[in-house]
Amino acid sequence: MAIKTLLKRDYIFILILAVLRFLSSKNVIPNFSYLLIALPLAFYFFPVKLFLDKSLFDETKSKKIVKVLSYFIISSIIVFSALLFYEDERNSFIVNTFLVYSLLNTILFFYFYFTENISYYFILTLCASFLVSIPIMT
Repeated sequence: MAIKTLLKRDYIFILILAVLRFLSSKNVIPNFSYLLIALPLAFYFFPVKLFLDKSLFDETKSKKIVKVLSYFIISSIIVFSALLFYEDERNSFIVNTFLVYSLLNTILFFYFYFTENISYYFILTLCASFLVSIPIMT
């Protein structure tokens, strides 16, 4: 798979993160290794992805805001899923913030499905929902 094809289908990275999150929650791989992989991917999705997405400049202002917001939410979900390993209390700021971001991701999921019909962002938010479900269930 070429690099350009892989970057167009970068939701695969989130699915790989979901599998790694599951494996590290079951203590198959160390938690620190998940942190080392998740943080660069979170950095990729928010600031770097904005510069790589050339179609973002051709959109209307409202569509730009929603797309940038979806990148920010997905990046935040990745960061908070890594930080949840190091949080002991279940009623902390990090857990509550993670749940708020997961709710916002669900809203964006339905928004992209019903109004925009943009398959890439729909699949991206769906994969982020898989990543969200693992820390909530374990």
